[in-house]
Amino acid sequence: MATEINALITDELRSWIGRSSPRLPLPEAVSASDIRRYVDATEDRNPLWLDDDAARAAGYKGRVVPPMLVLELTRRAQDESGDGAGWWHKLPLPPDYTDTRNAGGELEWLAPVYVGDRLALESVIVDIAARQGRAGLGIYVTREERVLNQRGEVVLKRRQTLARFPKTEYKDS
Repeated sequence: MATEINALITDELRSWIGRSSPRLPLPEAVSASDIRRYVDATEDRNPLWLDDDAARAAGYKGRVVPPMLVLELTRRAQDESGDGAGWWHKLPLPPDYTDTRNAGGELEWLAPVYVGDRLALESVIVDIAARQGRAGLGIYVTREERVLNQRGEVVLKRRQTLARFPKTEYKDS
């Protein structure tokens, strides 16, 4: 079993540890319509998202973008070729390892985001390991991401581990 686990993490795959993405900008600034769609979808009518006066009274410079919306907006990040933040999907994994699952994550909010902010995403792969679990032998890829505003200030840090498993064919019963 240990030989199988060790053989799964090749030298080529191991060479990706420490590899960073380029800074990937979101294609447009965070907009009031982004917040309206978020509020419509979640029914989260926090006055900090909707009312400049309420946000200023709470010590902010204006309406704050909901933190979970900031995280969702990072999916828009892309480089000049149009390749999104999924650059790490290019990892040289075994071809049958296509079933991706979330294996854990941590978020650290460092600064508020405001309507009009232009965000960018940077990622680095910090670990790749093979482990046997209930779902089978998986390859666990841990990345650290930083979301930056237009001034280069880090507003969010995320550490996320994704597990890749061989694709399982499901049969109808």
